[in-house]
Amino acid sequence: VSLWMGINGHGKSLVTSQIALDFLHQGDRVCIASFEMKPRATIARMVRQGFGTHQPSAIAVDAFITHASGKLWLYDKMGQTDPKHLLAIMRYARRKLGINHFFVDSIMKVVKGEDDYNGQKEFVNIICDFAQDTDCHVHLIHHSRKLGDENDVPGKMDAKGSGAIVDQIDQSFTVWRNKRKEQDRQKGKEIDETIPDALIVCDKNRHGEWEGRIGLY
Repeated sequence: VSLWMGINGHGKSLVTSQIALDFLHQGDRVCIASFEMKPRATIARMVRQGFGTHQPSAIAVDAFITHASGKLWLYDKMGQTDPKHLLAIMRYARRKLGINHFFVDSIMKVVKGEDDYNGQKEFVNIICDFAQDTDCHVHLIHHSRKLGDENDVPGKMDAKGSGAIVDQIDQSFTVWRNKRKEQDRQKGKEIDETIPDALIVCDKNRHGEWEGRIGLY
């Protein structure tokens, strides 16, 4: 189980969409449960990412649908959902459809209440058990708490809610967007292009040796 965390608006869903797209290219089967974005919007963004253009042609859209057919599923549900119902959907998708990568966006749409620490702990616990029992990978998207300055990079200790979330998962990633660089560019200031536009920070990796930062441009 991997946790993808970040400040609101810093690109968690955008980055995990790119990752899901790459799993499709590798032949994996992916299910995306986004409770904050409609399936048609999710697909539209993946098409733009896949072809590297803001306005893909109808031919490109058709090609993506053909490529994703039999490999990509989307759980069509907006707003709050029930943890037990979501788990039942995931068990079905794993058993009947062979899904091996699940993306759940986000924890706060599954567990009601930011201060329901026991509920968050229990949900992540059953997700970890599910991943181990069925030999699949679950990617949980989660919000970090608000820091004093949006230009500060959050870490695993800044996950919103229960500390048991980070304790139980296998990997923790933070997605951070360099808003200061964006603002300076918009103001016409001279930009140091060696400074990344965004970061992916791995600060927990239970089964691997590497932890560190990856700069994105």
